Amino acid sequence: IYAENPGVAHIEVVCPPPRYKVRTIKEKTKLIWKARVSSRATNLGIHVHNTPEGGSIQNWEVPNVDLKAGYGANARFDIGVVASFGAFLPQRIIDSFPQKMINLHPSLLPKYRGPTPIQTAILNNDSHTGVTVQEVHPKRYDAGNILAQVPFELKLGMTRVDLMTQLGHLGGELAVRVLQNLEYMRKNSIVQNEEEATLTRMFTSGDAKIRWEHMTAIDVMRMHWAHFGHIAVWSFLRVKNKVLTVKMTDIELATSFDDPLEDDYLSFRPGSCLRKRKYNYVEFPCIEGGRLHVRGFTVEGKQPRDGLQFAAGYIKKNKTPCMLTLSPDCKRPTPNFVYPEEYKRPSHMAAVKLYDIPLYHSKSGLVRKL
Repeated sequence: IYAENPGVAHIEVVCPPPRYKVRTIKEKTKLIWKARVSSRATNLGIHVHNTPEGGSIQNWEVPNVDLKAGYGANARFDIGVVASFGAFLPQRIIDSFPQKMINLHPSLLPKYRGPTPIQTAILNNDSHTGVTVQEVHPKRYDAGNILAQVPFELKLGMTRVDLMTQLGHLGGELAVRVLQNLEYMRKNSIVQNEEEATLTRMFTSGDAKIRWEHMTAIDVMRMHWAHFGHIAVWSFLRVKNKVLTVKMTDIELATSFDDPLEDDYLSFRPGSCLRKRKYNYVEFPCIEGGRLHVRGFTVEGKQPRDGLQFAAGYIKKNKTPCMLTLSPDCKRPTPNFVYPEEYKRPSHMAAVKLYDIPLYHSKSGLVRKL
């Protein structure tokens, strides 16, 4: 790796330690999380250091260069490169590097500072995002001088994982160029405009709940793409006198190439669970006439199920259960669906062709026409 990146003589990695779950039977432990960069560095023969357990680096010191590297005892690193470190770096750690520290951030700063720039860009339907290499600011997250930026086109259908992968490669290449021209980059760095700065926040499972009264099919899909691989979109389902939480893990937009499972599907309330024999998905009509095809479900307390298994277990003949935005009182009938004011039911032709749009296909990396 050093031959491919002239100017970089030696690299070591710092990341949080692996997390284990202790089992009570025979006190066996199970690995539940490990930083990907740790595995990748180990495969490349790069020495890995771990920060203290618990995530606090208040008393942590930057380690010396590994003795096996041949730089002698007490050799120090020249510069630190940070990406998604997850902890605030105080001035003393920044000053421990002669050339300070730089940071890779997956947005075009000062837009989308903070922990979730990728998810926020997808949810806001941005046409472009990008990568920024900045100097690490000693007092605020993502507020350092901008050394370099590269824009990236955000195609409809890209998931959080797709963007993490592509922006990660783009950011790595950009960081190498910055390191090779660091003095020039710093002389021409740009101070961020605080008036243009926007902040992102951490998302929770509550941010992935489907609100059938207001969300269109594409709204649900954006939420699914934004939280893909981290938080599943979900809704409530009433089964007799129980209210279950149902996660939907494999979702697609229906197009005009996909015949509705019910000819009069527009007469069903949004969130209705429509099924047909031998179809491996459940269809959900949405408020604007769009349809969702869901092939993966996880009902609380149960193992994951595909569309056929979910339909067999929860959708009975001559009955059409409905997903609900709010958990109802099980002692009372399920409330009627409340449509927004001035709501007009779309025509069948307009609804069927609503999402004949090109979507990014994550497996091939290409844009496909559904």
